[in-house]
Amino acid sequence: MKNLSSIYWVILFLVASFSALSAADLQINVVYPLKNAYITAVDSTFILGSVTPGAELKINGVDVPVHKAGGFIAFLPIEPGPFDFNLTATSGKESTGLTWAVNVPRPEKAPGYDSLYIIDEFDSTRNLLLGSGDRLVVGFRGTPGCLAYFAIPGLSDSIPMAELPPGVQPYRGESLFEQGRIPESLHARGYYEGFLNIGFEKSPDSTRPIYHLVAPDMKKVLKRILDRPAEMIDFNFLSLLKLNGAAKIDSSRYYIRVNPIGWPRQVEFIDSVQIIRVGPRLGYLAIFQPRGVTAQAVGAEGEWLKLKLSQTQYGWVNRNSVKMLEPGLPPAISYLKTIRTFAAPDQLLVEMPLSARHPFRIEEEDSRTILLTLYGVYSNTDWIRYDFKDKDLEIATWSQVEPELYQLRLRFKKPIWGYDGYYEGHKFKLIINKSPQLTVGLKDKIIVIDPGHSADPGAIGPTGLRESEANLKIAMSLKNELEKRGARVVLTRSDMSNLPLNERPVIAAANKADMFVSIHNNALPDGINPFVNNGVSTYYYHPHSIELARAIQKELPGETGLNDYGLYYGNLAVNRPTGYPAVLVECAFIILPEQEALLKTEEFRLRVARAIRNGIENFLRENERQ
Repeated sequence: MKNLSSIYWVILFLVASFSALSAADLQINVVYPLKNAYITAVDSTFILGSVTPGAELKINGVDVPVHKAGGFIAFLPIEPGPFDFNLTATSGKESTGLTWAVNVPRPEKAPGYDSLYIIDEFDSTRNLLLGSGDRLVVGFRGTPGCLAYFAIPGLSDSIPMAELPPGVQPYRGESLFEQGRIPESLHARGYYEGFLNIGFEKSPDSTRPIYHLVAPDMKKVLKRILDRPAEMIDFNFLSLLKLNGAAKIDSSRYYIRVNPIGWPRQVEFIDSVQIIRVGPRLGYLAIFQPRGVTAQAVGAEGEWLKLKLSQTQYGWVNRNSVKMLEPGLPPAISYLKTIRTFAAPDQLLVEMPLSARHPFRIEEEDSRTILLTLYGVYSNTDWIRYDFKDKDLEIATWSQVEPELYQLRLRFKKPIWGYDGYYEGHKFKLIINKSPQLTVGLKDKIIVIDPGHSADPGAIGPTGLRESEANLKIAMSLKNELEKRGARVVLTRSDMSNLPLNERPVIAAANKADMFVSIHNNALPDGINPFVNNGVSTYYYHPHSIELARAIQKELPGETGLNDYGLYYGNLAVNRPTGYPAVLVECAFIILPEQEALLKTEEFRLRVARAIRNGIENFLRENERQ
């Protein structure tokens, strides 16, 4: 008994000592959001981090589950303005607290009726250069229910503006992650828009649009005046209304020029991988335009130049990526007379002699058809010479869709594997890569594995696991799995040293990659519920990569035990190269404590690697049958 009693007191002492140590070391660490950050959500968002393992946690009075490793994530209500997350961790009788301040944007509201407002919708970075045929659209927020007009000094006066119906304010993430909690969108009034179609009038000097807003009780009076013929209108009346507080007159924050001397203007691309967009900061029209390509700039918006590519086709480039050529230089025109193909065991070369370097676009109409568009080119095509040693090209046909828009359509007997377009001098060359079928399965296939991020950490898990570290460990497991089947694997990085994003496709091209797989782990935008939106997902960009993405995604949920989070088209830098099938895999959601814990285990990383390997093998097997 005495011995048992001694043992009891020793155990009690150790437990007390442990409890005291735990209480003294009780900690709370918030990983996301950053302190004082602006949250791009309105009514709810997530917060993640860690506490001392074994502790209990409340945030703003809500019990939050804590993983055995200490990680937590919670999806909680928030309110507009300065907002505090109040965290309390408890272990036994001890507790510690942390206040974590963030900022939640206030949804826009229409100005009140106590005075007249005009708030320009555009800032000084919008400066415009407009030409004949362009449409000027102006807009501002102001007091609802008023009568609005705008004027362009020297060009036009009293151009009517309309108050738009109350519009829904969209929030980031709602459309893509539709299962997230969507806040009740507010409907804001007081948005006014108007437009002016530009003719041949000229305004070589910069001028600002002038906005006029007239109070609701003066609408009928002013409308009767403005409905009169223009030569009978006394615009001093607006000034009189302004003096009496019944009207507001303000100028825009940006300038415009209309049909100035020296425009349109030829420009030359100075970037080696220029992108042409469908509008300023909008989607991609054509990628990888080489240095030396010329085009006609016909307008501008801020830092963006509008290019006229053909009679009806336009594109936009950043003005920092081009140089201006001499004023008066006419657009380059080429007449394409001959097309010739040259066969090699691993590719087909298509050559087109031109007189200049023209913008071009390469599209995949279906899995076996490539459509090449050349802008500024006319057909004089009398000859197409096929290399008879090539067995894959079924037929080549051309069409002149409109003046200065030439299209070449190439139809193949097998699915497209990859391609590349470039210039040698003024000769355009299109390379069509053939599928690597010299060996069966993975044997001797060159597969480039890209562990995403580094030196940037990427997403960070609740207990501090960096995505860049998790990506590398999964990539190493995948490398081993592929090499067991005879593949030749190239890692874009094998340690945590810095590797810029633009260098990763360069490594793939230098190693003549047959395939490219980028490894990542996922997070979410603010305001999306992580308990509903999580799992494994795969991304592609070009159509010839979708079957590889689909084959990998089919294997991931079953092998990992995680949710199927879907197959995505994604405009991602590592997926944009055209020479090979390229995909990006999001293996898990590192921001969830349970999935972060899985990423720390060799067993889970091996399951991910096996799923990707199986997907690649299935993709190759299907390709070999075609």
